[in-house]
Amino acid sequence: MTVDEDQALAETLRDIYVSFEREGEGAIARLARIYDRDVVFDDPLQTLRGREAFLAMNRRILRRARRLSFDVSDVASGGGAIFLAWKMLYQPRVGPTLTFVGATRARTRAGLIVEQRDYWDLLSSVAQSLPLVGRIYASLTPHLG
Repeated sequence: MTVDEDQALAETLRDIYVSFEREGEGAIARLARIYDRDVVFDDPLQTLRGREAFLAMNRRILRRARRLSFDVSDVASGGGAIFLAWKMLYQPRVGPTLTFVGATRARTRAGLIVEQRDYWDLLSSVAQSLPLVGRIYASLTPHLG
């Protein structure tokens, strides 16, 4: 892929992320067009192999959400790689609203995403959403580093 093709794919991925709130299943259909059939997806909770497993995960998240939105603050690409910095607001049907600050690193080949790794901190995201847990977490973090 050329630098321009990488950038176009990165911008398409960003546009899909930010469209989740208004498009829902339509955003997932758009994801299907930019991921390789054998994509490998990895995040702090799971490793998935294959586009169908990746799309099914996105459908589960969407189905369980009262609200799901992304704010993508940075996009970079080149050399067969895409990087996005984002903040995700996830409001489940039951429970507190969670905010995840994270980044996506994706590898591309022949105009498709073949590997994606999402980086985010599950513990601090949950701790910030639950007052008691948040206070305990805040009291422990100075002793960790």
